[in-house]
Amino acid sequence: MLRIGKVSYLNTLPLFYNLEGFEIVEGHPPELVKLLREGKIDAGIVSSAEYFFNPESYWVIPDLSVSSRGRVCSVLLLSKKPVKNVRRVRITPRSLTSRFLLIYVLKEGYGIEVEEVGEGEDAFLVIGDEALKLKSSFPYVLDLGEEWLRLTGLPFVFALFLVRKEVPPKPVLELKEKLRASLRKFFEDLGSGKLELPWEEGFLKNYFSKCIDYSLDEEHLRSLKLFFSFMERETGRPAPETISLFRPL
Repeated sequence: MLRIGKVSYLNTLPLFYNLEGFEIVEGHPPELVKLLREGKIDAGIVSSAEYFFNPESYWVIPDLSVSSRGRVCSVLLLSKKPVKNVRRVRITPRSLTSRFLLIYVLKEGYGIEVEEVGEGEDAFLVIGDEALKLKSSFPYVLDLGEEWLRLTGLPFVFALFLVRKEVPPKPVLELKEKLRASLRKFFEDLGSGKLELPWEEGFLKNYFSKCIDYSLDEEHLRSLKLFFSFMERETGRPAPETISLFRPL
């Protein structure tokens, strides 16, 4: 039985809503990345930056991601002062992708070289359910998905479904088909009001229809390559030459 990593955020729920036949391992993004690197799980929805650092280890399940085509609503820079005045940022340790995205947005969009601090911050980067709960408490909110679209004209890929390359093709194909079936079932139930979640129905429909995108098409792949080229400049590590999509023979 494949061991599948699941980030415990609302935005991953549709992928796992009706997913059966696998051992599901839940955790925060850094925990799942560590387990995936060590081979303690076989696959998982993890930070897209993980593929940049270890492309030789993984297949990318095609046509699936956690992305946004504009505002993402749950990856935010929250501040008590205008963004142009922000210099010191406290960054969540739970997402490497969002950290590099924030650096890109502030540098390319606002000409700001961000200083990462542990306290005494002008603003802080939050992701996932925490961002959804806190955003109404701050006068200045910068949505990083929206900013990426403004600067590049492209969707942004926050997470990829990665599979370790030693996993045999047949269970990977089964996983792909069941993930797509889970997505379909989730949106059917969302549309018919059958979901029982501790979130207001109107909020859920808005969030999943206007903020989160689960596709991975040519535009998304171009966006990944652009983002990886930026990471290459920031880290000095070479970007992957290709993105290895799982294509069974």
